Amino acid sequence: MKKAFIRVFNTGWTNFKRNSYLSFGTTGVMTLVMLLFAGLMAVNYISDQIVVGLEDKVDVSVYFKNDASEDQILAVKSDLESNPEIKTVGYTSRDRALEEFKALHAGQAIIQESLNELDFNPLQASLNVKADDTSKYATVVEFLEAHKFRTLMDKINFYENEAVINKVQDITDTVKNWGLLATFILAIVAVLVTFNTIRLTIYNQRQEIEIMKLVGGSNWHVKAPYLIEGGLYGVFATVLAVIIFYPLIWLISPKMEVLMPGVSMIGYFGSNIIQFLALLLFVGIAIGVVSSTVAIRKFLKV
Repeated sequence: MKKAFIRVFNTGWTNFKRNSYLSFGTTGVMTLVMLLFAGLMAVNYISDQIVVGLEDKVDVSVYFKNDASEDQILAVKSDLESNPEIKTVGYTSRDRALEEFKALHAGQAIIQESLNELDFNPLQASLNVKADDTSKYATVVEFLEAHKFRTLMDKINFYENEAVINKVQDITDTVKNWGLLATFILAIVAVLVTFNTIRLTIYNQRQEIEIMKLVGGSNWHVKAPYLIEGGLYGVFATVLAVIIFYPLIWLISPKMEVLMPGVSMIGYFGSNIIQFLALLLFVGIAIGVVSSTVAIRKFLKV
């Protein structure tokens, strides 16, 4: 069995080498398919990180009037924390708010002098609310509006990034859809090119095939080399795509980190290289084998 497989593989490899120019063209087209597919994965990763970053900035801030006591504010905080859908509730007292404001504007003399001239603290105590899901913030606002201490609340600010998030998702979906369409079209071209390459190989070897049948060669031994040949196109296309893709990611990644701190494309694709290679290899081999199968059924009469 092992010897038979080696013989079949060697025949497929010989077919691949024999059609050098056709093999080069077919592999080139399939490489473009693999690169486009890999590019879509990169776009998907970036868009996911953008959405996560935007969702992290969504929150509800509640500012209290100066006559609200700390006990009353902490009572509202406790009520909010009892809600299982709320992740965190941060409390900022008036004194702490003033300290943070001064630290933020430490280099601005005019602001510092103005604060020093005041005989009271102009800033308000506040609560900052973050929920587990951005869809829950509307419920949080409704809860605060109906709270018994609502009269002590001066402002309820809902920093709603939902419109921005939806816009990013719409743009991403558009890019993905067009990218998938382009990948599908290019994949069809790759299938047709591989199909024609296998067809020409079968035509050129028609006499060898007849001899194999006359000496008792099984259908599997006749068909298998062409499946191997198709699979080899996918393997070499994947290797070339990876050789091109990773240096590009390595060059692009620092520029992306400037725009999106903490988001490392090379880190992501480096840590997931095994899964990434396996997926590309599967897609490449699948395209090659499917093309070969169609060609065999249409042109190989055994």
